[in-house]
Amino acid sequence: MPRKTCPPQRIQPEPKMKQHTVEQAREMLASVLDGESFSAAGKRHGLCRSTAEREVKALVRLAFAGSGAGTEFQHQAAASLKGLRQHRALVMQAVRGFDADKAPRIRTWNIDARDIAEGAERLRTRSCNAARDVALLYVLFTTGAKPVEIARLQVCDYLQADGGIRRRSTLRPEASVNGRSRPLFFTSERACLAIDGYLHQRLQRQHGVGKAASAYRGLDPASPLFLTDDGRRFELRCRSRTDTRATCRLMSATFHAIIQRAGWPGLTTQAVRCMVARRLLDKGTTPMQAAQLLGLAGPAGVRRLIGPTQATALDAAVEELA
Repeated sequence: MPRKTCPPQRIQPEPKMKQHTVEQAREMLASVLDGESFSAAGKRHGLCRSTAEREVKALVRLAFAGSGAGTEFQHQAAASLKGLRQHRALVMQAVRGFDADKAPRIRTWNIDARDIAEGAERLRTRSCNAARDVALLYVLFTTGAKPVEIARLQVCDYLQADGGIRRRSTLRPEASVNGRSRPLFFTSERACLAIDGYLHQRLQRQHGVGKAASAYRGLDPASPLFLTDDGRRFELRCRSRTDTRATCRLMSATFHAIIQRAGWPGLTTQAVRCMVARRLLDKGTTPMQAAQLLGLAGPAGVRRLIGPTQATALDAAVEELA
């Protein structure tokens, strides 16, 4: 059976970086490669940590695209601060000659529910752990959660004790990157079918089984919702010796592979979060509701991107995401 491809009209060019932003990002990159944190490097330019990190990684991504470096190397180098420092010489070589006015535009994706279903079908034929990877794909597109947050999800976040789906759940404070609980909806039927299929496979393989066969479909409620290929938890660790925030590199790498196999080269989990926010607002949720679902401090960033919208039921909008 021929593999499906994404319709080319759904590919959009990513806006180029402005030259003054390039110079700023280049200076911050040099600082973090010399041992500074993103927070310290960004502070000199009046930027918060997340904005500084985003600008630096955008510069590296565009510089590698212009130099012809492979996408896999590009992902490895820009995925983390450790990756940037490990490939310091090549990163600086690519960035040093980068010209924002001459750089090619990286394609970005505008993916709807039909595209997600088609991507899931491609993933089923290309993944060695298809049931889990399809479930992960749907969870990413219906929650907008970060990879480290998805790695922290537990079986009890999705299932009730009687085995029913917890349609309106909560991302626990200890699972959220900002330490605050927020809504978590499992109302997309496609997403739930994918997760149910994966949990059934887990039970067959005896991965994360519980003590009571009649509770939580026989699974341990405290077990991670998603496990590695060999049935272990996705390990979390600190980003670095000076940055104690948790990261899960294996989950990030797993999502990178999932997205590539689904047929969307260049798409990132951060881009999916932005896409989820955009689609929620297109369906009538308010910026405050979208910010709440994505764990943002407020709706200002979402409002600047999309503009004000009329309110609608948040769980109904999530149901239609995929």
